[in-house]
Amino acid sequence: MSLVFWTLAIALITAVTCALCGTYLVVKKEALVSEGISHAVLPGIIIGYLVFQDRSSPLLILSAAATGLLMVGLVQLIKRTRLVDGDASLGIVFSAMFSGGVILASQNLRNVHFHAQCIIDGNLATAALKTVQWGDVDLGPQAFWVMALTLALVLTFIITFYKELKLMAFDESLARSMGFRPGLMHLVWLGLVSITTVSAFEAAGSILVVALMIAPPAAAYLLTKNLFRMLTCSVVIAVASSVIGVYAGYHLDIAPTGPIALAAGLFFLGVAMFAPGQGICSRWQMRREQKSFVFEQLLLVQFIEKTDQSAAVESARCPESLYRQVAWSRRQFEAALGRCLDRKWILRQDQQYLITQDGRVHVEKDLY
Repeated sequence: MSLVFWTLAIALITAVTCALCGTYLVVKKEALVSEGISHAVLPGIIIGYLVFQDRSSPLLILSAAATGLLMVGLVQLIKRTRLVDGDASLGIVFSAMFSGGVILASQNLRNVHFHAQCIIDGNLATAALKTVQWGDVDLGPQAFWVMALTLALVLTFIITFYKELKLMAFDESLARSMGFRPGLMHLVWLGLVSITTVSAFEAAGSILVVALMIAPPAAAYLLTKNLFRMLTCSVVIAVASSVIGVYAGYHLDIAPTGPIALAAGLFFLGVAMFAPGQGICSRWQMRREQKSFVFEQLLLVQFIEKTDQSAAVESARCPESLYRQVAWSRRQFEAALGRCLDRKWILRQDQQYLITQDGRVHVEKDLY
């Protein structure tokens, strides 16, 4: 099969795995943990290689995942001191661990093709060149099968513990009161995030892993609060980003890592702008409608007066007296007056305005 096919296959399976892992982190408001883990596992990879002397050993994944969990534990310990907040403790720990990994690599791996730049950038195209042989049969790229096993592990865990994960994500206190152990479940999930991050390192690099773990789930979070639909939307956005990024990289003759991350960011930007109810445009329109409603109500109130017997009576108003009474800008006054005329809440008669029955009903349901 062609190089483009396998590059796309690796990109898709990596994107789906990262999107599933990232959804729970976004829901738990711990998206930056993926950034921390993607850097903190570097010393685990280096130590694992120094011990086992085999870049292809699955034990490197376990070693790196262990350092990812170590980072999480250290962050929690620092947070409990209450000397700094969670983001600061995360920054302190992962920067220190990543720096330690860079020093280990520079001192002990000078003659080995294994350096920090590969960990950060990755290259999906070259990952497709390293294949697995079964006798005389070429089974395809090793990166594909590593990510396939990781995806199977993540899916198995989600399907098996879906209810527990859902409860943990949205109501940790309720989960604890029902006898569950959300802390342990969260720790296991972070272990899966660490395994996913390390598995995707050689193919995708830490930058793309973080982009796929944050951007698609964050976009899905703006579209829905239902966990199943959120997982589905996150996967769809991640897959679309991968397809666009791989073919963009192919036509531009560049590595697809950057285009995939850019596509994921653009998808998030589009959702953030236009998502129903949650998007910037939707909120702007909602605030605009609320503001218009207030101006209309205040304008209609000017036509209804209270007599000494507290009976509401209608009164006619000329435009200038209305304008002076409401004390708005001329533009705001004319816009509100125009909307009320269009909706038949106000009727113009000669040089004055009168409130209609529909306008009276509209204002009185909120006024009285």
